[in-house]
Amino acid sequence: MEKDDTKYLHAAARVHSLENQLISQQDLLKAIEASDAEDAFKSLAGKEMFRDVSHGDYEAAFEADLVRTYQLLENITEQSEVTYVFRYPADGHNLKVYAKARLAQGEFDHLYKQTGTFSPEQMEAELSAKRFEKVPQILGEAALEAMERLAKTKDSQIVDIIIDKAVLALMKEKAVALDNPLLIEYVEAKIDLINIETAVRLIRMKKDAYEVRRIFAEGGTIDPADIDEGYSAGYEGISRLLDKAGKKRRMEKSVPALRHGEPLNVYEQNLDGCFKDLFDKAKVIPFGLEPVIAFLYLKDREIRAVRLVLVSKVFGLPKELIVERLRYIYAD
Repeated sequence: MEKDDTKYLHAAARVHSLENQLISQQDLLKAIEASDAEDAFKSLAGKEMFRDVSHGDYEAAFEADLVRTYQLLENITEQSEVTYVFRYPADGHNLKVYAKARLAQGEFDHLYKQTGTFSPEQMEAELSAKRFEKVPQILGEAALEAMERLAKTKDSQIVDIIIDKAVLALMKEKAVALDNPLLIEYVEAKIDLINIETAVRLIRMKKDAYEVRRIFAEGGTIDPADIDEGYSAGYEGISRLLDKAGKKRRMEKSVPALRHGEPLNVYEQNLDGCFKDLFDKAKVIPFGLEPVIAFLYLKDREIRAVRLVLVSKVFGLPKELIVERLRYIYAD
């Protein structure tokens, strides 16, 4: 049976209106010119995101704004799970905090995010009971495995690897269940690019090829066995993997920089260009879920850009450096 995408006409119109309310690149360039962090915040204080928020509370404002956005989009599409692909990383973050806090025997509740698909309280209860209802089974089992491995190895990176892999698998599963080509393409590109970034990290760590088996996530357009092969070939292999993923145009400048020992943020900065190219496709689709999915990406980009500017102003970074980093987020 053909999908009736016309049922999302109202949702598409609504998100196009919301796009006009986003904090723009021009707004942020003005904030960068402010004399200090407080004045930078004041320049943005009239925006909906920061209504009734005092200087210094912007992280809480980001969380609250995302919660409102998710609730609105779920309501106007009448699909409670349309936002889940963008929320699973917050679940993964919370699972990592819980796993590492258990080993450290500390209190880290203040690090939990409230934008996941289940609450931190539900997560703690179900992990303790080892029974999963609110927490997806794949995430719960990954967290238990991560805690077990962490207790044996004391290597916190293993927690990130195991949980990130489970998050990506769940993202792909949900994208396929929603049967949306744009969402599937986004998740597949994300898996490919994270796998390639992981390969670069492992090259720098000089890990033996045998040690990295089963690290790379499945579900992208590149088979994990091919990622293994590319990893073994070093930076030449990384270049071939980017070409195979169809991302060489945006990412090709990263490889020489990485080869010469520059930080991994050179690679990460170019990721936004890949996703911008992808979501620009949604602009030519007048209705359907595509405009909603594209808005979720734009909202995520908005918050990352605002955080970059405000945190940079707090630390007194040079204006020129902030502008350069902002340019990467908007993939100019």
